[in-house]
Amino acid sequence: MKVLAIDYGAKRVGLAIGDSETNLALPHGVLADMNDDELVNRLKEIIIEEEIDIIIVGEPVTLAGYASEQTQKSREFAQLLEKYLTVPVKLFDERLTSRRADAATLGATMPTRNRDELAAMFLLQDYLDKQKSNNF
Repeated sequence: MKVLAIDYGAKRVGLAIGDSETNLALPHGVLADMNDDELVNRLKEIIIEEEIDIIIVGEPVTLAGYASEQTQKSREFAQLLEKYLTVPVKLFDERLTSRRADAATLGATMPTRNRDELAAMFLLQDYLDKQKSNNF
């Protein structure tokens, strides 16, 4: 099953693609400065191009497990995707993915990957790992 992970932000949306068979998540770029219509249309193209079976949207809860303003925005974004896309959309806890992305680029003079796509990659890898462990 091919999975598209989304690290949703108001200005930038990080993407990662992975496969449950290989259990490997890879960064897939960043969509920036798009309104909702443009974003949904671009995601439709990616779903077709990459043969995506499911979308995972990061749900940013606090370390204590509480919802924040960004949590609500991510939930609303997931609902928007459910309305206009043909594949299932799930929310998944994205705690610490941005910090892990920052740590991955720490000290790099010319990071080859954007923080947002790395956060999406970590989100997706966590999701794939959880799915694999639940299958055993």
